[in-house]
Amino acid sequence: MIKKATYAMALAMCFTAGNVYAAGYQLNEYSVTGLGRSFAGAGIVGDDYSALAYNPAGMTLKKGAGMQAGITVAQIHSKVHGDNGEHTKMNFGVPLPNAFMQYQVNDRLFAGLGVYAPFGLKTHYKSNSFVAPEGVESLLEIIDIAPAVAYKATDKLSLGATVIARYIKGRMTNTVPMAGTSLAPYGTGFSDFKLDGWTVAWKVGAMYEFTPQTRIGVAYSGKSMQTVKGRHAVSGFNTLPTPYPNLNEVVGDGEASPDLPQSVLISGYHQLNDKLGLSASVRWTDWKDSFQEFTLASSSQILQPSGGKKTVDEKWRSTWTIAVGADYYVNENWTLRVGTAWDQSPVRNKYHRTIRIPDSNRIWLSFGASYEHENIKVDAGFAHLFMQDSTAAYHPELQAHYKSYSNMFGLQFQYKF
Repeated sequence: MIKKATYAMALAMCFTAGNVYAAGYQLNEYSVTGLGRSFAGAGIVGDDYSALAYNPAGMTLKKGAGMQAGITVAQIHSKVHGDNGEHTKMNFGVPLPNAFMQYQVNDRLFAGLGVYAPFGLKTHYKSNSFVAPEGVESLLEIIDIAPAVAYKATDKLSLGATVIARYIKGRMTNTVPMAGTSLAPYGTGFSDFKLDGWTVAWKVGAMYEFTPQTRIGVAYSGKSMQTVKGRHAVSGFNTLPTPYPNLNEVVGDGEASPDLPQSVLISGYHQLNDKLGLSASVRWTDWKDSFQEFTLASSSQILQPSGGKKTVDEKWRSTWTIAVGADYYVNENWTLRVGTAWDQSPVRNKYHRTIRIPDSNRIWLSFGASYEHENIKVDAGFAHLFMQDSTAAYHPELQAHYKSYSNMFGLQFQYKF
């Protein structure tokens, strides 16, 4: 049973706990304007200040100086069923704020700063649910603080680069039941990891304007590697017999090294006429290189009497995301938009999907609108994500079947100085 408890502890720290915002735990939600068209044309449409987060070369499309602040709330709905009639659910909201500012230094040089979340996740089950030994709460917050520059090399070619200070914070919890073992009289424990750390990341991009109405952009985000450290607490048991120490126990040497993948984004935009603009994006994310396995360590003597580490076999694959969208320019004040996208999951099959990764392929359907008056612009967006039904069967003694979907609501404010 101690071996099982060790396994449960390992799952409790697995930073790849699945979310339902984008495939894997990659996020796109740092532009409410882009949300309305499923992020088609990301970085090069030129209708807000978020370009530096997608393709920094697109900063040259916004003249002068300005700023924006926005928030998207993702609502997650999931029904979970076991093979023996067990069931539970997830139903909660997650706020995803962002902020950007930009300044035109001269005719060719632009500078900007963004604060946004490029990756993240949250799953939360009831502590008495049938999946609780593998996971109760999974929370991953990653914040990028990103200064950027863009330069118009020619009248048609723009180049951009972003250097990123990246903060990562995670919390993973699960129960550790002793029922059915010789330790059953000593109760059910609770494992709680809290880790954080900093690293540096980067992004480069280029944009080519064939005409003022037609352009294409390509951006590359480098792989990010970091070590996060913190504390591991175990609580909830009564006094354990020799040789196990007494609860509660807190150790300060919890550690993990979650890699974040490199990616390539290609976007295009074409304005057909005064009323209609079309956009598209294709993104490749190299999860295969960054997430074949995940190792974590803790010196907890309760869950690991001999100490050591645990490796979880993930074998994620690289993924593709394809998005198309359209903007309808009603008049000088109003713009309406719509978009759809196909988002591929990096999870290969049910045997590599855990209850912390209820991730599956999904289809996006998005709508949005903007109202602009003088130097103020307000954007609103909505998206519904149709999630493919999935099964998590990583643990041979537990299978969980998922029916899930997600709604996103966004509101954003822009101000041009």
